[in-house]
Amino acid sequence: MDEERKVTEEIKTEEGENRDVTIIREKIKSRPVNKGKLAKSTLISAVSALVFGLVACVAFYALGPVVSGYFEKEEEVEKPRPQVIFPNEPLEDEINPEDMLITPDPAIDLSELASLSEEEIEKAMSKVEFTVSDYQKLYQKLTEIANTAKKSIVRVSALKTDTDWFDNMFEETSEKCGLIIADNGIDLFIVTYLKDLLKADEIYLTFPDDTSLKGEIVSVDTRTDLCVLSVPLDSINQETKESYEIATLGGSNSSRLTGSLVIAIGSPMGNYGSLNYGMITSVNKEINVVDRLYRQITTDIYGSSSATGVLINLKGEILGIIDTKYSDNDTKNLISAIGITELKGTIENMINGKELVRFGVTGANVPGEAVLLYNAPRGAFVRTVEMDSPAMAGGIQAGDIITAVNGRPVTGYMDLVTEVKDMTPDEETEITVSRQSVEGYKNMTFAIVPELLGGTQ
Repeated sequence: MDEERKVTEEIKTEEGENRDVTIIREKIKSRPVNKGKLAKSTLISAVSALVFGLVACVAFYALGPVVSGYFEKEEEVEKPRPQVIFPNEPLEDEINPEDMLITPDPAIDLSELASLSEEEIEKAMSKVEFTVSDYQKLYQKLTEIANTAKKSIVRVSALKTDTDWFDNMFEETSEKCGLIIADNGIDLFIVTYLKDLLKADEIYLTFPDDTSLKGEIVSVDTRTDLCVLSVPLDSINQETKESYEIATLGGSNSSRLTGSLVIAIGSPMGNYGSLNYGMITSVNKEINVVDRLYRQITTDIYGSSSATGVLINLKGEILGIIDTKYSDNDTKNLISAIGITELKGTIENMINGKELVRFGVTGANVPGEAVLLYNAPRGAFVRTVEMDSPAMAGGIQAGDIITAVNGRPVTGYMDLVTEVKDMTPDEETEITVSRQSVEGYKNMTFAIVPELLGGTQ
């Protein structure tokens, strides 16, 4: 419909009269509808929507499998990885050095020896002499054992880039030995010491065939300063895989090891690839770390105070990981190691991604005298309680005897260490203790909430 609009303004004439004067006259007309153009626009919109729908359908069917495969792959990454479980310790006896040289003669009738007198046996044995050639054969055999075991050793290089006072870039490199300890079908795992690794920009592992591959930190244990590194198996070529071997773990909890011949490999002399031979002098010293209990293996092998590597027996089995920081001041240059038996559980948890916990006590077994004389219960005697630890917050005191964890009996400190290893961070744990009072030992129960151990990855 047409519409006419006037704009007027009131003005004053010379005679003083007011008049309305039209300034703008505007006539608004409605635009006629173009039915043909409207139909054309509607048709174009409908065709565009149809084409868009067809393109979307084609894209969905074409890209659907790709997108679906991508998300399935993401889900596969989140699946739990295969667990590593170390086998039980071998029960075979140690090999004696002379066994490597003397092969029983099948032609000898051992029944004849029973009829010999002691003098005749001593006389026969006195005629047995070792020659220089025998000693050469012995050391040659020891070297062969060491060279085979070296296939489980890698060089761990920690690289860090920094700048000097004049803003010049330089690269710092620190090296240590690592032990190829397991694989789960996906990754290869190497255990080494933590020093310098957390601050490194890159970590490289050099295998026996001199191939270097980048390693990643899986987990660290700030209690022992141990670190587990990993390398994806699909990044290792076949030639390199044939150059290394996964270490065979032995046992370190037998007192019979004292006096046994051992070989130190890795960097016992402070430089990579060195080795030395010697004898185990003691396995009785305990290393009492918070929430841990380890056995120290001492030897008469002279080496570097910064030595790294492992001790192996004459079967090539790992007896311990070299660590001299627990050595006495007067034996700093004698190689010592932490027994592998006590380390297995910690390393297993680290490889399998189990979170390490902080409970917060050091302890010992309750002495038999205390049980007899003071009627003390058997359990884990608490020597010290770590400041600001869950144990302290929960009420545990030095002098308490822990007798149960979540209702499971604790008969010694190693039982408690095992229980702590299996605890879950932030999950309430019931600890039963016996505390000495005027009336005797009184049973008490505390609710402890262990924490995540700082430094774990």
